[in-house]
Amino acid sequence: PYQIYALPLGMPKAVFAGTATITFAIINAVKLIPYYALGQLGLENLEMAAVLSVPAVIAVFVGVALVKVMPEKLFFRLVTWALLLISVKLIWDGARSLI
Repeated sequence: PYQIYALPLGMPKAVFAGTATITFAIINAVKLIPYYALGQLGLENLEMAAVLSVPAVIAVFVGVALVKVMPEKLFFRLVTWALLLISVKLIWDGARSLI
């Protein structure tokens, strides 16, 4: 929903990507509270998070580099197609569960 809302606002690609990153960082940080309350933040989960943080940091730097060099039109075309494909997949999964 966030990307569908933000896409037509006409932000430059770096602002769009940065705003999405900050938005999801805040959302995920807030999720830590109920995860902790439900006992989901055990040592095993934190170890996995530490292991996965290495490729996540690398992906951040790769993403920043890609946003810098990618033409704005191509960037938003890829975002739009990705949203379409994800939407179709979610609709398919929902419809399949009804059958």
